[in-house]
Amino acid sequence: MRVLLISDIHGNLPALEAVIGEAKRLGYDTVWCAGDIVGYYPWANEVCEWVRENVERCVLGNHDAVIAGLVNPEYFSSSAYEAIVWTMKNLSEENKRFISSLPVVEDLNDTLLVHDTPLRPMSMEYILYPQQALEVLQNAERRFTVYGHTHIPVVYEYSSEGLNVYYNSQRVELKDNARYLINPGSVGQPRDGVPLASFAIWDREKKLLIRKRVDFDKERVLKEVLRRGLPPELGYRLFEGY
Repeated sequence: MRVLLISDIHGNLPALEAVIGEAKRLGYDTVWCAGDIVGYYPWANEVCEWVRENVERCVLGNHDAVIAGLVNPEYFSSSAYEAIVWTMKNLSEENKRFISSLPVVEDLNDTLLVHDTPLRPMSMEYILYPQQALEVLQNAERRFTVYGHTHIPVVYEYSSEGLNVYYNSQRVELKDNARYLINPGSVGQPRDGVPLASFAIWDREKKLLIRKRVDFDKERVLKEVLRRGLPPELGYRLFEGY
């Protein structure tokens, strides 16, 4: 089975369309999403409807949790706060109910799907550094953890030989004697300095992770951000990938 791994779409339909186009070219059988369907960008309803129709497994992200009434957005940055308030006003009741129904964690046999950290789900802690990843890998209940939240694609591998970190490798062979933290990066708002949408395809039979980046129509996003009265920096930052 080939699993398309995505996260942090954040209502960015042009980026999602670009990812799906490239992923279909590569081939996949099912889709898992590590949360944050909405927030920041104005296609919240369209993205929700695509997720409802096409994603087999999806968990709640922190922006999604605001919609579900589980998180207070007051700790958000000013632009994130404005965007999630706009999203709450414009999201359909059906899509609000869908988001509210999402689990915080999906336990998929040998894999945990979570937005932030499997050790403290919904704490909204970021796994940004190898030492943080090592704590998770030494204590996680499952061999694989697929997560998001940081908007930075990375794979952490832990075995008796120690910790390996894969930042830029396009293909990662998954070893039988290792445990893994897999972040496919962000579809809708990359933050690693690369202005390209990010995703991964996990070939379970071949024990191979294929990591990909793809460009999308950032001008279209910027124009829609400005037209809808959202903070302009949300559009401009996409050109820098931060």
